[in-house]
Amino acid sequence: MSDYLKNRWYVAAWDHEISDKPLARTIMDKPIVFFRDLDGKPAALEDSCAHRYMALSGGLITGGRIQCPYHGLEFDRNGVCVSVPGQKQIPPGASVKCYPVSEKWRYIWIWTGDPDLADESLIPDFHWNEDPNWVAVGDYFYVKGSYRLLIDNLLDLSHVAYVHASTLGTEGVANFPVKVTKDNNKIHAERWIFDEPAPAMFKLVGGFKDDEKVDRWQLIHYQEPSHFMIDVGCAVAGTGASTGNRSKGVTMFSNHTLTPETKSSTHYFWHHARNFRLEERSLTERLAEATSTAFREDVEIIETQQDRMERIGPEKTTIDINADAGVLQARRMLDELIDRE
Repeated sequence: MSDYLKNRWYVAAWDHEISDKPLARTIMDKPIVFFRDLDGKPAALEDSCAHRYMALSGGLITGGRIQCPYHGLEFDRNGVCVSVPGQKQIPPGASVKCYPVSEKWRYIWIWTGDPDLADESLIPDFHWNEDPNWVAVGDYFYVKGSYRLLIDNLLDLSHVAYVHASTLGTEGVANFPVKVTKDNNKIHAERWIFDEPAPAMFKLVGGFKDDEKVDRWQLIHYQEPSHFMIDVGCAVAGTGASTGNRSKGVTMFSNHTLTPETKSSTHYFWHHARNFRLEERSLTERLAEATSTAFREDVEIIETQQDRMERIGPEKTTIDINADAGVLQARRMLDELIDRE
């Protein structure tokens, strides 16, 4: 069985990563080069020249085409060779594979499966990343670990009490149960934490005092194969946040999307958005630092897991716990979709 679900949209890069130079990125084991044509539209080609396999990403962008650094052949955005130095005739079959791409939500998206199925309406909704009513901070991490380990991590936030004690976590999070539901190919994991202290990040943004109790929510929405929209927030305890009244609280969206590089390495894109105190640049900077610190802590966990999995091997016996309810459903669903494909 394949390690990946290919007939889906994945984030390949932030929009600002693709400029006047080629960008090389391996996606699902395939070397791919990204660049912009004369109209500024993104293009994605197999990163290997049709002549002698040379990596096109080592070349130049000239006239909206990418030029091979070995013998100077030029390819357009569709992967068709349009120029061969020293001759007028283009050899038959002089082309490289072209991948469907789209620019949306400040991301460059790629479709690695059947190009005839690449419907842009299927791109996940990450509007928070460019909505004028929200301010989003975000980044990219290269992770030496499987995207499946990151899916596990993002579907079970009981770890915040231990991994993110200085930013997102408080004691006792795991003592509050998780409600897991499945809606078509989406999984929702909902946890409400009542009458507990606010974590450090919410004290920063919401002004909650050290001795003030809050009702807190973690509403995880997982969209296969690897996209997360996580509604997180705090409100003054007892003000009805669980019934939808968040007037005495703050809401943020912590959104994540994972693109496999290989079965043991991942391109991890994230953005964290808020819809309050929008003009406070200092708050934006402090949130960017806090969230980046927290998510790097996750990366360290994932890379350590991957290391142990590879060094110890599959013979090790592992267990599941109650907090894994959403994780186990997601694993089954993804395996079934990949198997069907």
